[in-house]
Amino acid sequence: MTLAFIKSCGLVVAASILCISLIAPAGAAGTGPAELSSAIILSAREVTNGNTLVMQIDTRPLSPPITAMNIKFQEREFPVYQHPVNPAVYRFGLIAVPYRQTPGPANLTLKWTNAAGDHFRKIPFKIVAGNYGTDELQVAPGRVMPNKKNIKRAKKEARRVRQIYADGSIAGLWEGDFQLPLDSEITSSYGNKRLFNRQLKSFHNGVDFRAPVGTPVFAANSGIVKLADDLFYSGKVVIIDHGNLIFTIYAHLSQIDVTSGQQVEKGQLLGLTGATGRVSGPHLHWGVKVHGTAVNPLQFIKIMAELIRLQR
Repeated sequence: MTLAFIKSCGLVVAASILCISLIAPAGAAGTGPAELSSAIILSAREVTNGNTLVMQIDTRPLSPPITAMNIKFQEREFPVYQHPVNPAVYRFGLIAVPYRQTPGPANLTLKWTNAAGDHFRKIPFKIVAGNYGTDELQVAPGRVMPNKKNIKRAKKEARRVRQIYADGSIAGLWEGDFQLPLDSEITSSYGNKRLFNRQLKSFHNGVDFRAPVGTPVFAANSGIVKLADDLFYSGKVVIIDHGNLIFTIYAHLSQIDVTSGQQVEKGQLLGLTGATGRVSGPHLHWGVKVHGTAVNPLQFIKIMAELIRLQR
């Protein structure tokens, strides 16, 4: 249902696989032996701002055992995880390219440590600007210009949510494909500018599904519920930690059927759609966070499906 539905919407962005042979020049600083080579697979040569880039690493040429490995992008370091298909040989990393990232040439740096010392390789790629639109929405005035009490509430809730993302599980809790939370028309895409009552307030950090009040909403994958509460802007919302610092968010619900701390399975009922929080009408807002960064959920589903179909 997941990929077929996305394709029917015309929203799949074709991934371009980039395989890099890493040959260390003799005597190069911060590198290993001259004969060292490794295949690194990137999910795309070019990545749109707001999308996720996947790096898959064949560890066999890196002189295991490897005692540490990470990926650096800009000033952030991203963990490297055991591969879900072939953990004995491969590892993978997820690099969230922020929505506001400046387009242009960029580099990832793969760093690892083994008995011979510390090593690194730079992998070039390109960031391109997304062709995002604009949403003009009419909502309750108090949700656009809240009073002092609600401003205080919203700030407190934002700190709480940020801490949830910061404390995410490193170990993977998900299994197999990620799926859409319901099957319906998408009414607002990721990345659109949001004009609430003619005021630019934000960009859309998820996708909205058309859904009358009471439509069942299902978990995109297995994980642990980290939040099941009623927030000022998101309304009744569920946040699931899927491990590997991946979270999914289900907002504006009319009913929540899970509790914080509960373990859920893929496809499990989370609640019912509604019109709570800052909304112009009933719908489901669904978001994905990777390492605390809001990314395009549809593109995320596609590259994760490609990750678990590794045939090497």
